[in-house]
Amino acid sequence: MKRLLLLIICVCFASFAKSDSGFIYKGTIGKYSIVMEIWATATNVTGSYYYVSQGKQKSITLTGNAELGTSNIWIITEEIFGMFNGFFRLFWTRWQDNDEYKIITGEYINIKGKHFPVTLRCVKVMSNPDHC
Repeated sequence: MKRLLLLIICVCFASFAKSDSGFIYKGTIGKYSIVMEIWATATNVTGSYYYVSQGKQKSITLTGNAELGTSNIWIITEEIFGMFNGFFRLFWTRWQDNDEYKIITGEYINIKGKHFPVTLRCVKVMSNPDHC
């Protein structure tokens, strides 16, 4: 019984570690160039992005999750100085077993309700060092 429990714990941990990945994307929100770094599990993301014209020192914090009942529609909110400022609704298949993870499309809706198209292309995939 102890061996079975240990095996289950090891399989769960290995599965979790494998699914926690980081991605760097470059692309646009409307006509503005951005760089986005996100860390994702099966259902949650955290990260940041910045406008290329403003530089990395002005990164904006991101948190989000997959829309309920889907695995490829993500709702990701942004905060500036701890305050909600807008959100992304993105179409993204994060699994790396095919090339679909390489492109993210969708829209960004700012706090005033204005919509902007989003197109991002993956430039780097990383493993989470906390789970190695």
